[in-house]
Amino acid sequence: VVNGNQITGEIKKLEHGLLTLKTDYMGEVKIEWADVARVESDYAFQFEKTDGTRVTGRIGESTEPGKIVVGYLKNSVTFEFRNVVRISQIESTFVDRLKGSLSMGYSFTKASDVAQGNIAFSSTHRTEIRSFTLQGSGISSSTADGVPSRRADASFDMTRFRRDRWYNTYQLGLERNDELGLDLRTSLEASLGRYLIQTNTSELGTLAGLVATNELWQGDSKSQQNMEFLLGVDYSRYVYNDPKLDLTASLYAYPSITESGRFRAQFDVALKWEIYKDLFWNLSYYNTYDSDPTSGSESTDDYGVVTSVGWSF
Repeated sequence: VVNGNQITGEIKKLEHGLLTLKTDYMGEVKIEWADVARVESDYAFQFEKTDGTRVTGRIGESTEPGKIVVGYLKNSVTFEFRNVVRISQIESTFVDRLKGSLSMGYSFTKASDVAQGNIAFSSTHRTEIRSFTLQGSGISSSTADGVPSRRADASFDMTRFRRDRWYNTYQLGLERNDELGLDLRTSLEASLGRYLIQTNTSELGTLAGLVATNELWQGDSKSQQNMEFLLGVDYSRYVYNDPKLDLTASLYAYPSITESGRFRAQFDVALKWEIYKDLFWNLSYYNTYDSDPTSGSESTDDYGVVTSVGWSF
């Protein structure tokens, strides 16, 4: 590190500005990337740079502080530490490449006699040029009248990373929302996106594409097909001081192509606070808007605040 100390251990990853090492005597050690002067290893890693390019190879010996030499095939490339956003191990098995989280929460208010439970999960398998993500969440509320209200969604997507921070995403999604009268929405999405900002502390990405949906509404036995445009923005901000904080926000707009005047939108913001190692507390807000729910529901939006405790793996 820059203060002259040398730490020996297994490089696990560089993410959100923190280099994680597994050592024999100190356990897991996290060092701010800005404080690292030199890195040496006999193993192969994938390096993701601020310009979106990815380099895979073994770390060679560098004579210049603040620079990394990576050898791949019969060539080598040198780049500065400040241009590195992420370092990932090249895992040999499918299970080793899985990363994800699971969180759950529950609340009850005696004054209103309302109980609410929530669960959310996410799992990502990442290769050198692709990532596959399976995620979902569910919220169930019950009141004194015994009528439950449920909101649930699940999706599976594949992202193909390309040069200059461009990427393609293909997603299959399922959604239910009792507040809007939606029994089931099945969607198939194809989009093109690009990271406008990609640093050790923040990411900002935009995307555009097309979405085909099949919707089944409460009180209607017939399903409805629709085609929509997709315009979206994703933002992430990482604060790696103690405690570690992750802030994520996303806004997606779905103007309809086949149903004149209809417009949908989805806004989500979440604050993830690490309590101890892989244990975290999560506070999130969601707002789902539909200008014309086909069920005839009087509500055009559904929003809420969710708290939960979870574990990352």
